[in-house]
Amino acid sequence: MLPLIRRCVVQIKPYVSKRSFFLSVIWNCSTKTEKCITEFKNEQILQENKKLLKVALLGLPNVGKSTLVNQLTRRMVCPTSSKVHTTMHKAEAVYTEGDTQIIFIDTPGLITPKEFKDYKLAETFKQDPENSINEADLVGIIQDVTNVHTRHKFHDIILETLKNKREDAQLLLILNKVDKLKKKLILLDITRILTNTENYLKFDDIFMVSALTGNGVDDLRNYLLDSAKANNWKYKENTYINQPIETIIEETVRAKLMDVLPAEMPYKIKIKVEHCDFTDDGGITSIVLLECPRKNYVKSLFKYNRFKIKYVAHKAETELRHAFRNTVCVRLNVQCSEFPNK
Repeated sequence: MLPLIRRCVVQIKPYVSKRSFFLSVIWNCSTKTEKCITEFKNEQILQENKKLLKVALLGLPNVGKSTLVNQLTRRMVCPTSSKVHTTMHKAEAVYTEGDTQIIFIDTPGLITPKEFKDYKLAETFKQDPENSINEADLVGIIQDVTNVHTRHKFHDIILETLKNKREDAQLLLILNKVDKLKKKLILLDITRILTNTENYLKFDDIFMVSALTGNGVDDLRNYLLDSAKANNWKYKENTYINQPIETIIEETVRAKLMDVLPAEMPYKIKIKVEHCDFTDDGGITSIVLLECPRKNYVKSLFKYNRFKIKYVAHKAETELRHAFRNTVCVRLNVQCSEFPNK
């Protein structure tokens, strides 16, 4: 009798083990499913709590649009220089704080049809500002208060471009370069003229800033953060510009060339990143080709013991380090189209 009982115990034990395993699998699957559902719901809640604002900044050439974007995003992602037409195509700079993402649409300076034809500019100078207006939730018109010829009125090209603005989009007046005005009462006079004319624009708010020093920029940034509406983000949290790294390097080098070369020279040099490599700690090493159409361009860059070419490389590295928040090494390779093998 005893062996029979033992046999039954032996037979029952595996059955119980299998059943326990089966119940365990069901429990684990059920727990994982509930966890996945919970995570999905949490993700939905996070998406619903996120806010987004698209901002288009418009103005005449050299009013400080790119410099202002750099201040607002706290990164030097948009190349700047002392010459006009530094920005040649639309770029989206991204600033994310907390649950809010702001997309700054940096565009080329507005130009007249005559200027477009005379200087043979790219199509982006016409198309990008118009496209930016169509998609923007908020439009900022930037006026250079130091320009005595344009500060008291809006150029016809600005008024024409604003016809493409969405009806629900906010409109801001941003008076820039206030740090260069000795008499601050001029700002009140400019504001009065630009806002009290019957046929002029109706602004939701007015800001007086210095994109160069950062004065007044924090107030503008806070206003934009408060103006954002519930919407899914367009970019990931760690994104700060929608341009490839190579493009940022090329445009930064071009901007620095504008500061050291006269007249049309910097506009005619072809710039291309030949090599771009990443170090283990995230640093960037790049070799940039400067293809000059004439040998006098090369002579100008190499004059005074290659001072200009060294200056361009140094300034480009400084700005790119600020943009990428990492070490950047830029090597410039100069070549002349007239003598490509020399």
